[in-house]
Amino acid sequence: MRIVTALGNHGLGVPDEDPTATPTELHFRRRAGRPLAGDRVEVDGDGAVSAILPRSSVFGRGTARGAFQPIAANLDTLLVVIAPEPAPSEDLLHRYLAAAWMQRIDPVVVINKCDLPVPGAPPFTDLADLDVEVHRTRAEPPADLDGLRARLSEGIHLLAGQSGVGKSSLANALLPDLGLQTGGLSHSTGKGRHTTTAARLHPLPGGGWLVDTPGVWEYGLWKMPVDELERGFPEFADAPDCRFRNCTHDHEPGCGVRSAADDGVVPPCRYRAWLRLLDEQRRLAADG
Repeated sequence: MRIVTALGNHGLGVPDEDPTATPTELHFRRRAGRPLAGDRVEVDGDGAVSAILPRSSVFGRGTARGAFQPIAANLDTLLVVIAPEPAPSEDLLHRYLAAAWMQRIDPVVVINKCDLPVPGAPPFTDLADLDVEVHRTRAEPPADLDGLRARLSEGIHLLAGQSGVGKSSLANALLPDLGLQTGGLSHSTGKGRHTTTAARLHPLPGGGWLVDTPGVWEYGLWKMPVDELERGFPEFADAPDCRFRNCTHDHEPGCGVRSAADDGVVPPCRYRAWLRLLDEQRRLAADG
């Protein structure tokens, strides 16, 4: 059974082999843990989740206090949506990329509103130096999805990005019956306090799932050790070894990453992003 939405101690699930089936209401046994949207679970004869099967990934965000807040499980793709308007945040793009790579999720950048001129400024100018797939889309009719629908024919995919970039329009272009699906889930789950904010899985017409995360929220990372943050920067693997094992790649002598950035082996935009996110981690640590 696949969890399509989780609401506290209950949620909805569908059979893996029939994602368009009418969702079944499930209760979550405390000893099994709390499933997330995207989880595969075992269900007992009483219609309760008895076990959560091993996850390939857990995508989440940082709370105001720097704790990790999980959103969805078993993602294959994080679709990072940016647009010429509103002006995108360079830091936000690199936070999403780091979060995806830390969890071995494939990041895909979607430049929406491609009928508008693309600014010659970061983060757009960063993309040429990044090892990421890029799609240029226009979600408003007549829609041009630049092959995105075929790209999402398998797996679980989540749309992310700042407010105003057209995530809802893209979701509606990818899912023509999104309103019907959302209405059906809302009817099944009632009007509880979680229904407007919980992540929900929607089956895509050509296969695969799209994760809808209702509501507008900013995205920040959570408190973590430096070596965990470094997993979000796979480019650093091409750098020479640092002199010190616990190097933060900031000020230490003999830093291979800093040397690689100076030589262009590590893209300068990624090294600058590293320093900014490292400073962010220090602020989170200082706040306790």
